[in-house]
Amino acid sequence: MSVNHLDAELDARRQRADARWTALTAQAPHLARALALQRRTLGTQFDLLRAVAPLVAQAPVPSENSVLSHLANGLPVLRASLGPLPVDMLTPVIGDLGAGITSATGYAAAKRAADALASGTVDPARLLALVYQRDQDGVRQLATDHALVVDMLWLLGDLVVAPIAHLQQRVALRDGQPESPVREALEHWDHGYCPACGSWPALGEFFFGERLLRCAFCACTWRQAVDQCAYCQERGENYATIVPDRQQPGRRLELCRTCGGFLKTLDVELVTPFPLVAIEDLASSDLDQAALHHGFKRLPLKKISG
Repeated sequence: MSVNHLDAELDARRQRADARWTALTAQAPHLARALALQRRTLGTQFDLLRAVAPLVAQAPVPSENSVLSHLANGLPVLRASLGPLPVDMLTPVIGDLGAGITSATGYAAAKRAADALASGTVDPARLLALVYQRDQDGVRQLATDHALVVDMLWLLGDLVVAPIAHLQQRVALRDGQPESPVREALEHWDHGYCPACGSWPALGEFFFGERLLRCAFCACTWRQAVDQCAYCQERGENYATIVPDRQQPGRRLELCRTCGGFLKTLDVELVTPFPLVAIEDLASSDLDQAALHHGFKRLPLKKISG
């Protein structure tokens, strides 16, 4: 997608997000505080999309051969190299996010982590690089070294880097170029982790009967064989799909007793654009609770070497 095209879409995406938040607030009052916070965090991501789009457009495009080689070897394409991240642009945004999260939730760890980055106590370039490379162990060590809450440090980095990763994966995977061999190669990607960044899916979307996995970080979309676990490829009796509420057959859980993971899947009329996948993730949090109640879990990021 061109920068101009993306810019033209942002207002429509914001309107769609606002409508969804309004509907969810009425339908699920118990989510009101979480939805209010999400309005703030996703609003920041909308702003960052507009700000970083020209930078991504000016960056060198990974060659088709490089992308094809990574896909053939099961390696996420954004792991090929770490392009320059606009640290000076992103660090003040992290500060605002940290203050906003603390103000909305009373959770002081958010502002403490943001202040550590703003002061240079924690190197923001280091954090952003680790988050971009999906290195949970590296961020955990960084948090331990500075007595910070690791989940909050990860969240702050994740929120500001995700818009960049989203735009970069669309460029690298030749989105909108159906004749590119990259698009054909993507059809043969049968891993449960994202072909762009290596994250697990936040959820799956069934669009006209086709199961699409949606990355929790960059919102990349890819297909995988339906009858298998997204995490460990289990296809036997330890893997099952259930419908927790028979009144809502379009909301399902895929459960795996081999690895203990679960994936929720939702029927959709339109594939959800970035950053609205996070809204549907929150809206379906009752499915998470049902899976967790029965002993299933969200798995840590897969360690991918190569």
